[in-house]
Amino acid sequence: MRNIIILFISLIGLTGCAQNELNSEIPDSVKIRIDSLFSEFDNLNCPGYAIGISKNGKTLYKNGYGSANLDYNIPIESNSAFSIASVSKQFTAACIALLILENKISLESAAADFIPELRKYSDTIRIKHLIYNTSGITDYPRLNRKSGKSWITFNYFDIDECISTSLEEETLQFKPGDKWDYCNVNFMLLTKIVEKISGQSFSEFAKRQLFEPLGMKNTLINDDITQIIKNRVTPYNPRTEEYLDGYNEYGIKLKEEGEYIQHPRNSPHYGGSGVVTTIDDLLKWSSNMTRKSFGGEEFYDLMHKTIKFNHDRDNQVFGLYIGNFKGRKIVAWDGGDWGISSQLLRFPDDGIAVIVLSNIGSGEAYRKVNGIADILIDEGILK
Repeated sequence: MRNIIILFISLIGLTGCAQNELNSEIPDSVKIRIDSLFSEFDNLNCPGYAIGISKNGKTLYKNGYGSANLDYNIPIESNSAFSIASVSKQFTAACIALLILENKISLESAAADFIPELRKYSDTIRIKHLIYNTSGITDYPRLNRKSGKSWITFNYFDIDECISTSLEEETLQFKPGDKWDYCNVNFMLLTKIVEKISGQSFSEFAKRQLFEPLGMKNTLINDDITQIIKNRVTPYNPRTEEYLDGYNEYGIKLKEEGEYIQHPRNSPHYGGSGVVTTIDDLLKWSSNMTRKSFGGEEFYDLMHKTIKFNHDRDNQVFGLYIGNFKGRKIVAWDGGDWGISSQLLRFPDDGIAVIVLSNIGSGEAYRKVNGIADILIDEGILK
């Protein structure tokens, strides 16, 4: 019954949002300034960016620059589907938040109750330690694969290999809660907990309980590399000496000819990454953080809950961090991988969200977000 009510309320809110989007504008002069940040990518001969800006749940501006696929010169648009790397973490955390609100787990729940392999550690790892990156588990990229192959996403590996590699370590790096240490396996383990409790695959749970109620119809967990994804963009890296050397270090020898390196993602890992989504859908997600139609105040407060551990970092929340941009409070997370660059940044006190997704690994989406924010401040749209 609770999910039906939430879905009904959510759909009402999203219908109103769609109508408001049609009537919400920013001056052409501001659009021109924003477009100028992406002018070198505004052609179909290079990969590029998609952007979205909203205020109080209304879309102010969205646009695409560059090519989603250089083989066919397909333009990037607001419905182009990007892998968003670590920006995915907030959605993994949101699934955990839903289970907490249903009283099926708590932040104090021992993770070993759902993942028996964790019982070998003398110190108890709790749900909170996974969400806030303070578990002491060694992240998989720092360890060697049994196959001897590298962890570059050209090579196939899945979430189970990542987890088993990390949990082969007989000891934790530190007592849970004593240090902050960025670890993708923390979020991979959270997906296993969701599956254990729900009896569904993580991708199905996220689809039914999170994405569909929010109207995010073009968002999914990419847990199968053979899956057809409509409007999916192709990731690229510059074919520079730096990148060619980087690939060579991972055992991949490439030709020097050409301007870009196509980098398909052949590793269907998720939890710490793995979400494929669009600007249109991320605007809906950001809108809900203002409107709170889905989940209400309780969901919002939990997603933004900070906890003090035995270390100095206290700005972490549910797959997000709280920070400061030129004296203004922000909530954000950025993502980057081979051929991927993304950031979703919100100014909660102003109800403004700025989203930048890129299909070029050197895209530095966070710099573009900062540039847009500077323009919004200069134009008085962001106070």
